[in-house]
Amino acid sequence: MATIDLRIHSLAQLFDAMDPAPFHDKALDPRAEDWILSCAREFAPHEPVTLRVHGPAPLRDHLGEITTAVHAHFQLLLEAADRHGRQRLRIGRDTLLIGLAVLAACLLLRSLVPAGDAAPVEALREGLLILGWVALWLPVEILLFERWESRQERQRLAALARAEVGFAEVGEA
Repeated sequence: MATIDLRIHSLAQLFDAMDPAPFHDKALDPRAEDWILSCAREFAPHEPVTLRVHGPAPLRDHLGEITTAVHAHFQLLLEAADRHGRQRLRIGRDTLLIGLAVLAACLLLRSLVPAGDAAPVEALREGLLILGWVALWLPVEILLFERWESRQERQRLAALARAEVGFAEVGEA
């Protein structure tokens, strides 16, 4: 199990001061979120996570609220990542159709240009072929590579949304 250690001196360090929401719905401070996410990226995406909060003894009384806030924060991030992933998938499908149409048009135009030994004619034929394949670059990137990276990030967010949250008083090991 992966353990992320977070040292705070007060609750104000953990929560975003600009968020007017009640305590348990409060967003995490962007620096705390960045720290937790950067630590989580060091572990396998599907690995269970424990978040250990180090702080003064009075913070132990707020562990339940901290746990609820951490889970809610990363659940919201997970839902946003899911929405973004669905949007990117739609864009990928749309650009795939456009890319295939461009490829087909380029191949058709290329077949209409007579083959010859002249350098400009060969450059035009090869340029059309390259243009057709380049039109597929974005859909391939979105549908193959981004989806893999996005899936890993969503797995990390899901692990953080259900992470066990523990407390260690400052000075404890």
